[in-house]
Amino acid sequence: MAGTNRDRTLDGIRGCLALLVFTHHSVQAATGSLVLLKPATLAVFVFFMLSGCVLTRAWDGRYPRFLAGRIVRLWPVYALCLAVGYLLSGTPPSLAQFAWCAGALDKPIVDIPAWSLVVEAWAMPFMPLFVWVSRRSLPWLLAALAATLLCAISLYPLALYGVFFFAGAWVSRFSIRWSPLEARLPQWLGRVSYPLYLCHWPILFFLGLPIFVTVPLSLAVAVLLTATVEAWSIRASRAIRLQPLRPAMAEGALQSG
Repeated sequence: MAGTNRDRTLDGIRGCLALLVFTHHSVQAATGSLVLLKPATLAVFVFFMLSGCVLTRAWDGRYPRFLAGRIVRLWPVYALCLAVGYLLSGTPPSLAQFAWCAGALDKPIVDIPAWSLVVEAWAMPFMPLFVWVSRRSLPWLLAALAATLLCAISLYPLALYGVFFFAGAWVSRFSIRWSPLEARLPQWLGRVSYPLYLCHWPILFFLGLPIFVTVPLSLAVAVLLTATVEAWSIRASRAIRLQPLRPAMAEGALQSG
């Protein structure tokens, strides 16, 4: 059965990770320094693990609805921020990036954090496999990680990121709670984390404004997107995923139980 209790600690972790990436790019925009590059990269990897963990807990086996729900949940904010990046930078748009094509990872993009959404999109079709491994013992996880690394080395480098989704899915079996991450500020950061993660790059690098303007402006835009585009995408995604089964299917499920 899919989990129904929201883990506020994971929300707090997500907020802190988004803040770290935002801080890294703010420092880069202000000074040119990449001093926070490694911690910010690690934060993105943890984002992938969080996705594996949260989505495994919510998994109900309805695969087509899951995929449709993820597209509706993630694409509107992604596409809007990417479009703004193209507009502000004056760069001709790449339809491959809007379509989450894997090859878009190899091209210069106008919203650097958006590369991770390409990874996220390509990981989602493998969600049943992540869930299957998460419900088995540790040797199964180690075997899945080894197979993923072998695939990345010999066939498809992008598969390397599957390691983080497998690990996060397996971690979903454990309770993760830490009260400081459930405080008001981390929770607020968690609520605005996805829009903040995607909107800040074009604002920091293409508006040509001082950093003391672009930092609060990025936060303000993230709040606005959270209340508008993201709120709509969350409602629409839930409507897709939680729509009741057709009567005949529901009756068959009850009989089989």
